[in-house]
Amino acid sequence: MKHHFHFYTVVLLFSLSLPAHSTEAPRLIVEGPPALSSITDRLQQFDTSRIQSIMNLVGINRLREPVRVIVAPEQSDWAQPVPTWVSGYAISQQHLIVVLPERVVGYPYDSLESLFAHEIAHIVIGQAAGGQSVPRWFDEGLAMVAAHSWDIEDRARLAWAIMMGNPTTLNDLEQHFHQDRASAHEAYVLSHAFVRYGIQQFGDAWPKQLLASLKHGASFQEAFVRTTAQSLEHAQADFWDEQSLWTNWIPVFTSSVALWLGILGLAFYVFKKQRQRAEALQQEWKEEEH
Repeated sequence: MKHHFHFYTVVLLFSLSLPAHSTEAPRLIVEGPPALSSITDRLQQFDTSRIQSIMNLVGINRLREPVRVIVAPEQSDWAQPVPTWVSGYAISQQHLIVVLPERVVGYPYDSLESLFAHEIAHIVIGQAAGGQSVPRWFDEGLAMVAAHSWDIEDRARLAWAIMMGNPTTLNDLEQHFHQDRASAHEAYVLSHAFVRYGIQQFGDAWPKQLLASLKHGASFQEAFVRTTAQSLEHAQADFWDEQSLWTNWIPVFTSSVALWLGILGLAFYVFKKQRQRAEALQQEWKEEEH
């Protein structure tokens, strides 16, 4: 892509005296036009301990090279390759993150910092996997675990997705990420839930063990079996059974009218929460520009 706008560049160097086995905060190269300097300034001040905790989660001590962060205006070439509801993305092979602050930040992010942490997680996961292919659902689910705490909105979204019955397989999740905003949100919450389930079942070290197996040449299916002693299909079936167990009993204890009122209530809560968050973030960013 060609880029026809000018940036000023800020290089952040973190010289930390850490023990040999501790993580080293990465070097961030933050670029942005003067008009978006308030956002660039916020990213300069990002809490690097959050990056270190992500690195610990996936089992790496340091990033091989600096992370380039581009704060890009909406009219730039950086904004064109992704849907208009995407407010940031990472290209892990290039150690590159693009932040699009003029777009509305929505689920699964509740702040600029959570968006940035999520994209940093993709860079870190890519290195931990040694550049090997990682399924989108695992990449996004693990990035969610790394950057986004599981809260009441996630529970509401998960309940909605399970009650609606879509998608029903991890392969379906892969497709949902490439569809509309609502489908992508559904894929995010289900991926998050499945990776959380995996950590609960197989231990906190499971993500780093799986990624290390990938790095040493195993396929994802092989790495999953090696680190869990069961097939991905088996784990997937157990996950869906656990998530849907309670929904199978709902009709026994409630009328169909009450059930659908509950579903509509969940939908209204999620919509209201998303709208309030988006409005608050947009107002915050406007105030920073003045």
